[in-house]
Amino acid sequence: MIPILRGLAVAVTVATVGTVGTVAAQRPHRSGLWLEGAVGLASIRVSCSNCEEVTRASGSTAVLRVGGLISRKVLIGIEAFSFIDDAFGLDAADTSLVAQMSNLGGVVLWYPWRGGFFLKGGIGVAAGEFTVKAESAEQEVIQGTGVGLTFGVGFDMPVTRWLAFTANAGAYVTAIGDLVLPAVRIDDAIPSMYSISVGFTIR
Repeated sequence: MIPILRGLAVAVTVATVGTVGTVAAQRPHRSGLWLEGAVGLASIRVSCSNCEEVTRASGSTAVLRVGGLISRKVLIGIEAFSFIDDAFGLDAADTSLVAQMSNLGGVVLWYPWRGGFFLKGGIGVAAGEFTVKAESAEQEVIQGTGVGLTFGVGFDMPVTRWLAFTANAGAYVTAIGDLVLPAVRIDDAIPSMYSISVGFTIR
């Protein structure tokens, strides 16, 4: 009788472990309503139709995404991206501008394999704001709006069942129209930002 009970216990244990393993394998990387937040570093590249040279600078970035699930491998969401550089200039000697760029739009995340690696793409509304530093209290703000495209890659590393560490590398290409600055006019400004960020995802 005892050997039969032992055999039954082993069979139940194996079946339970197998069921748990199957459920874990079938569990999506993010499920239901998910929320992701990350911060990092970025570089900006500004070109225009009347610029002799391309302006490049570096700054900090923040990303916030919230979304849901279409399938086990495909997710949709809304992404808010911001970039700031408080010493921006049109040339190496000029640091008289505070440059702020933001992008708000829809994104699709695709997990092609079983691991946490994903690809991202999206489109939205882009906005640029350039504040001219002044010695007086009054400062001049120049704004532009347009269309923004984004694409990138990322990786989710599970920490707990509901929390994951997330790393991202992405690009944001925007077109914000003409900018009339005190010293120069920039026609058809096209800022492109490249960022690396780390954060956490509630999944």
